[in-house]
Amino acid sequence: MTHVVLGHCCKDASCVRVCPQNCIHPAPGEAGFESAETLFIDPRSCIDCTACVEACPASAIKPEWTLTLTERRDAARNAEFFEQAPESRPLSRRIRFEQPLGRPSDRLRIAVVGSGPAAMYTVRELLRRSTSVRITVFEQHGEIGGLLRRGVSRDHIGVRDMIRLFDVPFNDDRVTIIHNTEVGVDVSVDDLRTRFDAVVLACGASQPRRLGPTTADRGEGVYEAIDILVAENCGVSGFRPRGPLGPRSIVIGAGNVAFDVVRWMAKARDRGAAAEAVTEVVVLSRSAPDRASFTPSAFYELLDLENAEVLIDRSGRRPVAAADTPLLRDLAALPAADIWAADGPTATAAGLLRVVLSFGQEVTDLGKTAAGGVAVTTTTGRTFLADSAICATGFTTKQIDGIPVDGRGLVPNRRGRVIALETGEPLDGLYVVGWAKRGASGGVGDNRSCASGTVTQLAADLHSRV
Repeated sequence: MTHVVLGHCCKDASCVRVCPQNCIHPAPGEAGFESAETLFIDPRSCIDCTACVEACPASAIKPEWTLTLTERRDAARNAEFFEQAPESRPLSRRIRFEQPLGRPSDRLRIAVVGSGPAAMYTVRELLRRSTSVRITVFEQHGEIGGLLRRGVSRDHIGVRDMIRLFDVPFNDDRVTIIHNTEVGVDVSVDDLRTRFDAVVLACGASQPRRLGPTTADRGEGVYEAIDILVAENCGVSGFRPRGPLGPRSIVIGAGNVAFDVVRWMAKARDRGAAAEAVTEVVVLSRSAPDRASFTPSAFYELLDLENAEVLIDRSGRRPVAAADTPLLRDLAALPAADIWAADGPTATAAGLLRVVLSFGQEVTDLGKTAAGGVAVTTTTGRTFLADSAICATGFTTKQIDGIPVDGRGLVPNRRGRVIALETGEPLDGLYVVGWAKRGASGGVGDNRSCASGTVTQLAADLHSRV
């Protein structure tokens, strides 16, 4: 019997390091690691030692015999990964010899901006490479954790439990945390660069991406997905819309956050909460089905909702039935449906929430209707009318004085070292990690290798100064 990696795998890769059989792939440094949505356990090599179960910070590994019916899809994915091209799966891992952070006698002072997962892995890496380093973390909120604490749905218990990883590095005597301090507002970047040997920007891509100039002013009926999730996750009174959300609502974007909002709608209806009036929701994905930004686990969580039916837009981009992945085949198997009728909400069986996925619908305009609703226009020329729209179009880096941001919403860098936009020259002592470095993609564990790369560059720069 084998163990299985579940769909909410964080790619922290702690499991890889403890596996005595080297049967977990792709590992950091191997082809496909960066693009893989999860890691996989080779059922032909696993010896059920349980070392990976104990090491996984997201509780995303289980013995095959304990899997639920839904989780059995993950067992099939694990097996399929190794069956597709077994000859290409590496049998050994690279051994890295990491450069220390300066000399043991150096009392380096490092500032880390932000306290989310990217910051946590950065602090861990800095502490690992120096016994004398002193780290000051600047956090604009009253609690550490970033979007892991504020933006991850309460339903994702395993991922939210990763907050325990913060305990050891952030409680180290070499680390000081300054709460309620926003860099660029309460303290300048130039001031930090003067006071510290290096500044590492780990403030993420925390600003919702705008759809265009017409969406800059959020009025009644237009909301941000992150506002809903933060309200639900932070123990406040919950999300309170400025007007009715339904009966028709549109979610713009089709990533995991968008699906979290749909699941919130479905479950809130049972609680008599803000979303109880929503009977139909259309999820607009700018991508085709084969390039969708949601993960398989998020899709199957949507399918497993008891009080919702999931359909696919008959007039949108459709996956082919003979698709080469289980996810695309299951998308192709969804019942086709027309977007809601013009004369009123479409009836659903037993009062289920009607969820329609529409692919190939890049939004070009979001405006108001004369009746007080919203009108969403896409590149296909279609206009979707609804009572509300919820924007889940991803995140971009918030502009901070003294920090360059390029047209993609990223801090320009080479291997984590920040460079000037105009000249491409390095900005001395300034580094970046996380979403601000690589874009708003990847799970919590992706920040581990990202942080390692940035700290490796920082260590090399310090060494060259000697």
